[in-house]
Amino acid sequence: MSPLKKYIWLVDAIMRGGELGLTIEQIGNKWDADDEMRSNGAFSKRSFYRHRNEIAELFGITIESHSIGQEFRYRIADNGKSDFFRHWLLNSISVNRIVTDSQQVAQYIDIPRANANTPLPLLLEALKDQRMVSFTYGSYWMKEPVLFYNFMPHALKMFERRWYLIGRYNDNKPYRCFALDRMSHCELQEETYQRDPAFDIEQMYDGIYGVTIDEETPVESVWIKATPLQANYLRSPKLHESQMEIGEKEGCPIFALRVRPNIDFRQKLLSLGSTIEVLKPESLRQTLREEVLKMSQIYEEE
Repeated sequence: MSPLKKYIWLVDAIMRGGELGLTIEQIGNKWDADDEMRSNGAFSKRSFYRHRNEIAELFGITIESHSIGQEFRYRIADNGKSDFFRHWLLNSISVNRIVTDSQQVAQYIDIPRANANTPLPLLLEALKDQRMVSFTYGSYWMKEPVLFYNFMPHALKMFERRWYLIGRYNDNKPYRCFALDRMSHCELQEETYQRDPAFDIEQMYDGIYGVTIDEETPVESVWIKATPLQANYLRSPKLHESQMEIGEKEGCPIFALRVRPNIDFRQKLLSLGSTIEVLKPESLRQTLREEVLKMSQIYEEE
């Protein structure tokens, strides 16, 4: 059994204990009562404390101890709500638990079928141990899949329910972004690397909508006017974290964003059709105007 499965089992079991939590004996009893976990050996306190530290290091999920009288119990600190990734991970585990426990409920839950061979667990391990990876990548721009070797993972990013790996080959190469669902034959290498201490994923994606790493397109102030109905969808979730509602025009709310108007952002705006209008900058208005003209020509009647 992979360490990741053990981590998920422990987080799941302790989540079930709620705010009260579980004693170390209760956790051990649940472990030994689970056929799959017991088949990997009896529960040990030493392993639990080690896994507890590894879970905190890998996922940022803290299993804290607290006392009730003379009894020590363990629970998930703050229910993982203080961080998006922890909150997302705990929600995912909760859904998995419900579906596993109740097939009657599962038939009414439409969950997107993820690739069973996703390299996400392996890449999480690579990030933790700072180990290089190799993988074959099916790029949309290449006729044949390409083998990548000695790749140094630096971060994982989710966008529109897809995971992406960000990393590079060496200190002199630019960072690149790869979609996990287009990877195959992903393997851990024995070689390790030193993560760049100056690496800052938030700075790298400053003003970027999507996952394309873009340092050439400058950050601009973009104003968008939306119909009242569309405005509701733009308020939650926001198009970008910088988004603010700054007023209205002709009864339509206006939103201001600080973004790089790259192709991903432009395609998103075009997907909203006539429910929005870009008010500024003029360069973005012109780019969208030209694209809309091309689209209208495609649908002209012969």
